[in-house]
Amino acid sequence: MANRKVDLPPELGISGDIYADALGQLVEKAANRWYDSQTPPVPDDRRQQMNGYRKNALQKKLVYKARPLNGVWASPPYLHNGSVPNIEALLSPVAERPTTFWLGHREYDPKRLGYQTDELSGGSLFDTTQPGNLNTGHEFDDGPTRPGRIGRKLSPDERNALIEYLKTL
Repeated sequence: MANRKVDLPPELGISGDIYADALGQLVEKAANRWYDSQTPPVPDDRRQQMNGYRKNALQKKLVYKARPLNGVWASPPYLHNGSVPNIEALLSPVAERPTTFWLGHREYDPKRLGYQTDELSGGSLFDTTQPGNLNTGHEFDDGPTRPGRIGRKLSPDERNALIEYLKTL
């Protein structure tokens, strides 16, 4: 967001062309419009309280912000590009992850924590060998330390225990 530019119509009254700054201004304008539209308009001290006494500011750090793990078991597919269909595969070494799987199912697989991945009429075949679709990284493996390796290889029992734990979040 920090490097994206936008072209906005002047009637919005937003200054600058940096996407993040424009988004911040737009959010502030929308909130103020709502506060002003109430009968009576929301007084400034109440606005501050409703805003959590925080300034409307965006952090433009160029870093990836991981989301909370609450409900992670119910949000497949995984990795940044959606290249791992279920938690079981995510906890497995890359060599054991499927290289292709079908997208489009809405039937959940409670054992592997992901959607069903078998062939689906009207579905889409995801191929992890294609550029941009790699399912490597974030790997539990006993190999040498390398980028993307985050821990030792997990036994099937350890994977199952983690899956059962994740179901509680």
